[in-house]
Amino acid sequence: MDRDIQRRLYGVFTGEEGGPPLADLSDALLAWQKESWPALEAGSSSLKAARVREIRSGGMNVQVQFNPQRIVSMGAAVDAESIRRRPCFLCPGNLPPEQRAILYRGEYLVLCNPAPIFPGHLTIVHRRHLPQALPEHLGIFLKLAKDFGPRMNVFYNGPRCGASAPDHLHFHAAPAGLMPVEKEVLFPGRRAMVARRNSVTLSRTAGLGRAALVIEAEDEADVAAAVGEVLRALGRLTEAEGEPMINLLCTHTGPEWRLIIFPRHKHRPDAYFREGEGKLLVSPGAVDMGGLLITSREEDFRVLNPELVRGIFREVAFGDAEIDALLDSL
Repeated sequence: MDRDIQRRLYGVFTGEEGGPPLADLSDALLAWQKESWPALEAGSSSLKAARVREIRSGGMNVQVQFNPQRIVSMGAAVDAESIRRRPCFLCPGNLPPEQRAILYRGEYLVLCNPAPIFPGHLTIVHRRHLPQALPEHLGIFLKLAKDFGPRMNVFYNGPRCGASAPDHLHFHAAPAGLMPVEKEVLFPGRRAMVARRNSVTLSRTAGLGRAALVIEAEDEADVAAAVGEVLRALGRLTEAEGEPMINLLCTHTGPEWRLIIFPRHKHRPDAYFREGEGKLLVSPGAVDMGGLLITSREEDFRVLNPELVRGIFREVAFGDAEIDALLDSL
C-alpha cells in the first residue's frame, strides 16, 4: 500500500462477514472528521443553512436547493485541456492533509465530501487515476450499493454529464430517500412496467418532466446484464462515442437492487453559458435528475420556475417519447 493511502486510513472494509457494516463505519468516519477537519465541519454547517423550496407543475415535482459552497463543482471546467492542466483533486496525494478514508475492498477510498449536498454525503474514489467509466466498473458499483444497504443511495455521474472530475473514477453516496424521484418511482401512476426477464423487472417513468428507466432485480448478474443492454441500446440510438451519457441512482433494499437510469442529451443547458440576465448556473448531475436542483447563486435559486425547469430538462435529458424510442431499440 502506498504511503499517501496508508497515512490517510481511518478504517478498512473488506466485505468479509463479521466486520462492521459499511454504513456504520462511514458514520463513524463522518463524526470523527467533523472534529478533526475544520473544512468538513464548515461545509456541514453551511449545508444546515442551505435553503430549499419546492416547484410543482403537473406531474413534475422538484426541489431547488441554494447551496453556495457548490459553486466550485458547478463551475468546474471539464474540457480536456483544462483537465490536463490542473492537478487531479481526487488523487490520494492531492487530497487535503486532514482528509481521512476508509479503504473499500482494497481498491477504493470512501471519503467525506467537504462541500456536501446532503448530510453524510460521501465520495468514493478509486485509489488509482482511472477515467470515469461505468461499464468496466458496474460490478463494484452494485457491490457498493449492497454493502451500504438500504440506508444509503449510491449514484454515478457520467464523464460528460455531471462528473466534475471525469478523469478520475468515482461514485457518490448519500442517505436514501432525500431525492424526490426515489419516492416517485414507487407510485404506480408515475411508472409503467415494460418487461420482465429472469429476475429483472424493467419499468419506465412517465410525466416527471424528464424520463428514466427503472431496473429492479435480485440477481447481480441479471442486473449487470440489463444495464449493459440499456447502455448498448443507448449508444446505438445516440451514436455516442465512448460511454453514452447517463446518470444513475442505486439502492439495495431487502433482496433486490433498484437502479434509476437517466439518459442524457448533454451536460449543461444553453443558459449556463449565457452572460448577463439570462444566465443560469445550473449544471445537472445525478442529484438534479433525481429532483433536487442545486443552485450556488441566489439569483438562480429565486428565478427558477416550472417553465425554466422544464426547459432545462428538455435540453439535457430524455423525454417520455425518447424513452419509448430507446425501449423500442432494446
